[in-house]
Amino acid sequence: MISNTGPTRAHVGALAAALGVVAYGTNVSTPLLVLYRDRLDLGDTATMAIFTVYVAGIMGSLVLAGPISDRLGRRRLLLPFMFLSALASIVMIFGRDEFVLLLLGRFALGVVSGAVFGVGAAWMQELHGPGGEQRAALLTTLVTFGGFGAGPPISAAFEQLGRDVLVEPFLLHVIVTFASMVALARVPDAHVRPVDPPPIRPNLGVPVAARRTFWTIVVPAAIWVFSFPSTSFALFPVLVSEQIPDLEVVVAAVSGIVTSWAALLARPILPRIGARAALPLGCALGTTGYVFGSIAFGSDAWPLVLPAALILGTASGLLTAGSLGILAEMADDETRGTLNSTFYLLAYPGMSMPIIVTALASSVGLSRALLVITGLAVVGVAITLSGWLGHRRQLASSAM
Repeated sequence: MISNTGPTRAHVGALAAALGVVAYGTNVSTPLLVLYRDRLDLGDTATMAIFTVYVAGIMGSLVLAGPISDRLGRRRLLLPFMFLSALASIVMIFGRDEFVLLLLGRFALGVVSGAVFGVGAAWMQELHGPGGEQRAALLTTLVTFGGFGAGPPISAAFEQLGRDVLVEPFLLHVIVTFASMVALARVPDAHVRPVDPPPIRPNLGVPVAARRTFWTIVVPAAIWVFSFPSTSFALFPVLVSEQIPDLEVVVAAVSGIVTSWAALLARPILPRIGARAALPLGCALGTTGYVFGSIAFGSDAWPLVLPAALILGTASGLLTAGSLGILAEMADDETRGTLNSTFYLLAYPGMSMPIIVTALASSVGLSRALLVITGLAVVGVAITLSGWLGHRRQLASSAM
């Protein structure tokens, strides 16, 4: 049940800051992939593995994080996982000379993200109370992608200032994480725990009455939520890096900034078109972004990765905010955390898209691999558009 007592703007701000800080920590290392590649003499697939091993950590924690928070409360889960976020950054520092530690650090960051983002989204909905579902969805999207977008420029700034870019940005994340934990500890847990809670076990948390909407509209869009931006964050800058010697970190950082902050464009767009219409539009934009990125690689026109980043980031923001808005409307009080975690469980495998492309490229070549994923994105447009049109027809028939 959502509680309407206690939370203030300061509490909402503290939770928003916590989500942003965790998101920032996940992207500190993204523009540094080319440095890790050169420092450790890694191939493309191993370089992409540093980025995508994050997904393996996410999947494990997402399965149980939502049900645990529905039973024990949001704050009890988020605080220890934020501590783990700081610890993971320390592991990344030691991993600058050891590939296995890099994988371990990124894996731990994935575990943190799997626990924090789904449960944090549910907590945000509860702090806003009934009628505030769309505001909560937008705020969650904005602060999460804002955090994602903060990582690349901060890392690039350290590099341009001649600082130890493989150490100091991670130390900064440790400091702001502990500061955010202090503020979060004062936020009331707005979730009223059930008197006789069910046993903790993996489940989707989808209300029976909402299953059709979930499977026909949310699921087809969710798989592209992070497929689009991960390609822009991690794949396209690496593919064009040979075209831009001495600028690899800067271009990767700018691409990361543009991708993340372009998601903020969901804020003016979503209220105009509605959550459900945002999903086919997001998929269509993401497909267009794939086309731009593929041309940038295939024609040696590396500046095209930047408009690709803008389009892919906007697409991801629309898909995230739209999906969270739909989930906020369909969730019941007892399984809100579980349902939001289920959404991220479906979305985060898309973070493995860069390594899927490079693995496929080893068999068919990069150009054909990029063509394949673009074709799959076209299929995504068709499915989400069909789901949206089906929903509109259902509303029209029920109104007659």
